[in-house]
Amino acid sequence: MKKCFTLIEIIAVMAIIGIIIAGSAVGLNRSWHNSRIDTCESDLREMTTAFRNYLIDNGNIELDTDEEYETKITETVNTLNKEYMPYEIEIESIGTDKKIVCLKTKIKEDPWNNKYEIRVYTSPETSLSGLAVISSCGPDGKSNSDKYKDEDFGDDIIAVIEPKV
Repeated sequence: MKKCFTLIEIIAVMAIIGIIIAGSAVGLNRSWHNSRIDTCESDLREMTTAFRNYLIDNGNIELDTDEEYETKITETVNTLNKEYMPYEIEIESIGTDKKIVCLKTKIKEDPWNNKYEIRVYTSPETSLSGLAVISSCGPDGKSNSDKYKDEDFGDDIIAVIEPKV
């Protein structure tokens, strides 16, 4: 008499293999997601260190809201790019009240293909004077920067650079 596998035995083995593969896929996906976050945090550490070195050498970025504001910001960004930052940055926007400037990386992207953003509070008239926040929009690609003051970062990954005292 020949010994053969029954259809039930084959289906049971396939189900077990499927469960093992599904469990592995979940673990690998979590590991892959965590490695993206680690990469982003590493990039933020590099930029934070560079920005702090700028502050040590040059002092806080505090500018009067006069007619030379844009020129001074451009000079600051050029100095950061030439001497400090590991990734080239550019001016994205200047607040209408000239109390904040938003910079973005020119080429470097976070692991979710978004540019890193640096918000610098430049007005010596506010309590945030000299503060800089470097951020990644995180996996959803949407910035939660308008909620940062409420300590709601969503899935954004941020680094805060306190002004030099």
